Amino acid sequence: MTTTFSYSGRFSKDSVETAVAHPTHAKYDFGTAYPPPETAPLNELVEGLIKGLKREGQDLVYYPDSNGNLALREFTAKKLEVDRGFKVDPEDVFICAGSGEANYGLILALTDPGCTVVTERFVYSGTLGQLRNAGCNVVGSPIDDAGLIPEALDELFTSLTAAGNKPRMLYTIPEHQNPTGTTLPTGRRRQIVDICHKHDIPILEDDCYVDLRFIGNAQESFRAIDQTGMVSHVASYSKLLLPGLRLGYFVASKEVRERAIGFRSSSAANHFTSLAVEGFLSEHLQEHKDNLNASLHAKRDAMVSSFGEHFGGTGAKLSEPEGGCYTWLEMPLGTDMTALRDKAFDAGVGYQAGSIFAPNNDGDNYARLCFGYESPEKNREGMALLAQILDDNGMLKAAD
Repeated sequence: MTTTFSYSGRFSKDSVETAVAHPTHAKYDFGTAYPPPETAPLNELVEGLIKGLKREGQDLVYYPDSNGNLALREFTAKKLEVDRGFKVDPEDVFICAGSGEANYGLILALTDPGCTVVTERFVYSGTLGQLRNAGCNVVGSPIDDAGLIPEALDELFTSLTAAGNKPRMLYTIPEHQNPTGTTLPTGRRRQIVDICHKHDIPILEDDCYVDLRFIGNAQESFRAIDQTGMVSHVASYSKLLLPGLRLGYFVASKEVRERAIGFRSSSAANHFTSLAVEGFLSEHLQEHKDNLNASLHAKRDAMVSSFGEHFGGTGAKLSEPEGGCYTWLEMPLGTDMTALRDKAFDAGVGYQAGSIFAPNNDGDNYARLCFGYESPEKNREGMALLAQILDDNGMLKAAD
């Protein structure tokens, strides 16, 4: 008789049961964090891969350098200098399996269980999960329509330090922030650099949405403002191209870099993907950005205009980002977007409740809406349906 082996008492103390997640889509999918599918350069990526294969030939039978494909690192170093204003040697660029792997390696290198990390009041749920998995106490700093408020951040650093919880680092998405869509002005970035030096707290700058700008120009990067090594810079090719590529990178000081790479989940990023991305972007970067961002702009405008038509006079607010994929819906206090989420999904509208982005355990009256995935027409229709769902549940009322 065959018996089932028992793992009782054998699991690590930190392990938890986690169900396998399968992507699901509502009729109007504002929950999915995807860029426009119609702009995906599938054929061109294949052509880029073929170009790279011809160039590198039989070297592909070997593992690539641990910091990634050289051609892609060279391209990335040039891109950072042109687009983000700082110089770095290709040897110091580390290609990773998405910006998530880069962030997690840096988090594990710079934190210990029980330490404190400061983020925006609302922060990308994936990174919030990584910080919590690392055992960090995450505290959200006050924000407004322009992102982090420097004076409030300074006060928070002071109060946490006085309580014996000096933060190990500041994690921030300064450009088209996920989930709020805000962009932190250069002036505030300069103030925050000074504040972090004052408190001796390093910055982890997640710049993964910087290429997705359709209005105006990007602000100066934290890494360009500060040349002391205090800033670790993370970015992504997945958001610019396709999420499924899982390709990102980071740049950090030598001492940080050499600690962070020890926590990578793989020995090197996928070589074939790297060849495809470098081969395509080295010839078509600006053309692709223009095409992508024109699509995003039209989709954002459709969602914002529909919001104005269907939510006017209710006290609800919707951010109007200058780039990225997300708008941030703020409903009046007492509106429980967390409780409504599954019911709204079943009725046809998917979104992410604000509470999953909230290290301070608030945010029930907020929701993140991704405008990048659906067409402009579906963005308009979906916002109209969301207003109807809220109204049907007694949650859309005229403001006093």
